Amino acid sequence: MTQTGEAENTPQTGVERQQRRKPGLERLLATADELLYAEGIQQTGVQRILEQSNVARGTLYGNFGGKDDLIAAYLQRRHTHTLAAVTTAIEHAHSDDPADVFDALLDVGESRSQQGSFRGCAFALAVAEMPAADGPAAHWARTHKTAIKALLKQALTGRVAVPERTAESLMVLYDGALLSAALRPGEDSFEAARAAGRLLITTALLPPDPAPGS
Repeated sequence: MTQTGEAENTPQTGVERQQRRKPGLERLLATADELLYAEGIQQTGVQRILEQSNVARGTLYGNFGGKDDLIAAYLQRRHTHTLAAVTTAIEHAHSDDPADVFDALLDVGESRSQQGSFRGCAFALAVAEMPAADGPAAHWARTHKTAIKALLKQALTGRVAVPERTAESLMVLYDGALLSAALRPGEDSFEAARAAGRLLITTALLPPDPAPGS
């Protein structure tokens, strides 16, 4: 005979039922991602994450040493998902033109900025709250930005005179667009970054090879 308790009598939405079907660790990470980004690392306690994800404390401490390790997992998850989205966008551009590659990167950032929960770059926000140079926020911020810059540099190599410097300049435009979109929503931050990026790349392009016999 089935025991009927308060939890069983509480109506559940489709989203809640879907959430409960996810494995505990996946629910924990998804909830941590949502809350740590939306509400801030310092403002979000472990207990709130556990309650909203509906997982046991043992799921957290069985997989992570504590909140710092969970924060590291959250940032790693963000890095993996964003890098995959950027890589896919570049592949779909079907172009080795570095300006098109930069546009693909900006498309990903602009798409995310249009979500209601957007607060800016997750890594910049994390470093602002956890500034220690040897902490998880700084580590994953460096890892993420280095990986994005490497994609730009790859597209620039052989096309511009100084790929390293040009890639770094494009990263400044990209990070600036993310910040501007968070502080001044509704402005054409990404369009401005696109225009500046194309001008920068055009200025840095290597001269074409001379025609044979010239």
